[in-house]
Amino acid sequence: MYCPLVKKGDFKRVFETGRRFSSKYLVVYALPNGLDFSRLGLSVSKKTGSAVIRNKIKRRLRESVRKRLAEKPLRYDIVIVARTAAAGAPFADLDRMIAKTFAGLVNEDTTDSNRKAI
Repeated sequence: MYCPLVKKGDFKRVFETGRRFSSKYLVVYALPNGLDFSRLGLSVSKKTGSAVIRNKIKRRLRESVRKRLAEKPLRYDIVIVARTAAAGAPFADLDRMIAKTFAGLVNEDTTDSNRKAI
């Protein structure tokens, strides 16, 4: 489960201090938030296309994140910035990028917890 990330200051903090993952279609920023849930912010500019296309991209991204967080909950603030190429991207490619990013975050969490235990 996730909540929306809406405050400008929260977006700024994630952009400045969060980890960055990029691909042809997306740039994903993630920062541990210390809460019991994740927060998601989406940024899809008008350069990507009309309102219909922008909303389609946002729906696809929300669904992919929802699926991933149902499998393995995280405690991160996540901001996803869609590049212009995302307008023509198949859902499978967007979903694969989100899955790869979340897998990296899960591995990072287990590595950090192992370091603390030593």
